Amino acid sequence: MKPLCVLVMLFAVFSVSAAKDESQTVAFVNQHLNSIGTEQARAATKSVVAQGTVTFQVLNRGPQTWEGPATLVTEGDKLASLMKFPPTVYRTEWFVRVDKKVSIAPVRPGRWSELGDFIKAHDEILTEGLWGGTLSTGWALAHLDEHRAKLEDRGVKKVDGIDLHRIDYVPKKGSDLEIQLYFEPDTFRHVMTVYLLTVTAQSARTVNEGRTEKEMHYRLEERFGDFKSADNLMLPSRWTIRFTYGEVSAGVIDQYDIVEKKISENMTLDPKNFELK
Repeated sequence: MKPLCVLVMLFAVFSVSAAKDESQTVAFVNQHLNSIGTEQARAATKSVVAQGTVTFQVLNRGPQTWEGPATLVTEGDKLASLMKFPPTVYRTEWFVRVDKKVSIAPVRPGRWSELGDFIKAHDEILTEGLWGGTLSTGWALAHLDEHRAKLEDRGVKKVDGIDLHRIDYVPKKGSDLEIQLYFEPDTFRHVMTVYLLTVTAQSARTVNEGRTEKEMHYRLEERFGDFKSADNLMLPSRWTIRFTYGEVSAGVIDQYDIVEKKISENMTLDPKNFELK
């Protein structure tokens, strides 16, 4: 009976500890949401449109850059993310989510960019409300009751020499991505999401279904900064997307720097905003 009693006591201690950790995580998320705006202000925001410019560069392939307009349109859980470039160079990155359905525009018929292909293969980035962070009305942490995702608090970590609070996000249906959310410890603002994936040689196929005999690494980062007041919400005006893919020693680093020139709330939106043309 003694071993059984010990097991019961250990289980009880573990349960209390787990409940305390979960309570602390919930409190942290609530503080984060309040850093965006009051509960009333967030509830009153039905749509957000962020318009600006994007600069694209392959960081480890020379200094050349390409520029174009960038627009993020969100309404409820619907989202359209558009980055346009000169058609002779890159064309367009265009991601749409409506009712859990994700559509990714090809850069040319039957062909997607590496970034588009990655998101196409891992559409939970959009369906879970992660893409665009707090710029999206469908932001994942504002809809945890709907998504029922699991949050794992990893505490404060050093990122580029700065202390950030890390919380891992695990979708209810699972994901082969490791999803890390980072926040400023003092303001509780969400400043970065990291998506990690390693495809081993034994897996035989890369994300875009190409054969490989080498281990492939994928790291997608969304970084947010320059927070400014937009009506009644505090939202980032800078959004940097960095996508690293390939072998460890020979990876490619694509970076998209978006500067939001105008952020508007509660605009009347044409449903066609959420259709690929």
